[in-house]
Amino acid sequence: MKIWRNISYLAVAAAILLTSCTSIPAMATLREDLNNVNSKINKLSEQIDSYEKEAEELSKQADSISKQIAILQNEQAKLKKQIELKQAEHDQIVLEIEAVQKRINDNYEIIGYVIAQYYYNDGISTIERIASAENFSSFVNEEAQLSSVSDTLGEIVEENKALKESLVQKKKRAEQILADLDAQKEQLAATEQEQQTLLSQTRSNEAKYNDLRSKASKERKELQEQQQAILQELARQNNVSGITAGDPSKGGYPYSGQCPAASLNGTQYADQWGMYICECVSYAAWKVFQNYGYMPYWGGRGNASQWPANARAAGYTVSSVPRARSVGISQSGPYGHAVWVEAVSGNRVYISQYNAANEATNWVMGEYSEQWVDQGAYVYIYFR
Repeated sequence: MKIWRNISYLAVAAAILLTSCTSIPAMATLREDLNNVNSKINKLSEQIDSYEKEAEELSKQADSISKQIAILQNEQAKLKKQIELKQAEHDQIVLEIEAVQKRINDNYEIIGYVIAQYYYNDGISTIERIASAENFSSFVNEEAQLSSVSDTLGEIVEENKALKESLVQKKKRAEQILADLDAQKEQLAATEQEQQTLLSQTRSNEAKYNDLRSKASKERKELQEQQQAILQELARQNNVSGITAGDPSKGGYPYSGQCPAASLNGTQYADQWGMYICECVSYAAWKVFQNYGYMPYWGGRGNASQWPANARAAGYTVSSVPRARSVGISQSGPYGHAVWVEAVSGNRVYISQYNAANEATNWVMGEYSEQWVDQGAYVYIYFR
């Protein structure tokens, strides 16, 4: 009988060993898969942050360029008015040129008349000119007019010279006005075109980064779904189906007996809310459940820094004002930190927490501690 009993014990032991050996690789594989998924999620989160920053910067650049274009368009509107004034000035100068040219031509006619008369009279005697005149009075008038014009002939010639110089200056002025206007118009048009091209490129790059961010966010969401499925399977394999309070000196946290070892050796699994045990968020989730009988399940979005957004999306109040029996969230560090508010006094709050290295935990992570802190270190989520 002893032999058979020994054989039975051996069979049972072998069965247990076989069972253990078949489950351990499965859990090891799951943890390896979880680590890979977590690593990918972290990398994607970093990429998404960089895409968001780049898109935001490009958006600011586009806004700046748009403002520059608006300024240019305003300058163009002013320039159009200046062009109208310059065009009116140009037209006035053209009229002045025409008037000067007419005056010059009239003077030429006078000069030509005097010269012709002198040439004509040069071979005719005074008696002959009197005889050819209609009457003596007419002769006297013609002689007086010719004498008067002859006296001012020099003045007329000098006037023509001055008028010609004025004409040249006015033409140069008109040409300069047109040249300046054309140059200003070309410069503004070129600048605006350059700005429009830059704006188009900037908007295009902004859209590319937004598209990259969208694709990365979609990929991260798919990975988070995988992450949650793995966490749920790990929880199932560890038979975490129910939950009861643990050591009251450690916040009643059900998994306190496994801390900090699980946190230190990487054997953590998911609690029923998809949080890693011995982490600050798992403890905070427990305290909410312990105090209010429920805790929202956020699909594995468990980093403390994500809780305020998760809470708002679920309709809970997030405030800078502390309240006892609320969850405090700090955004410090890559993942943030979650605490449970035990009491409030003035601008100080008394908190309990897991996974914070301090004097109370001998600077060991994954352990329970309590302390007074300044209220400004956190934002607070009211779950009731």
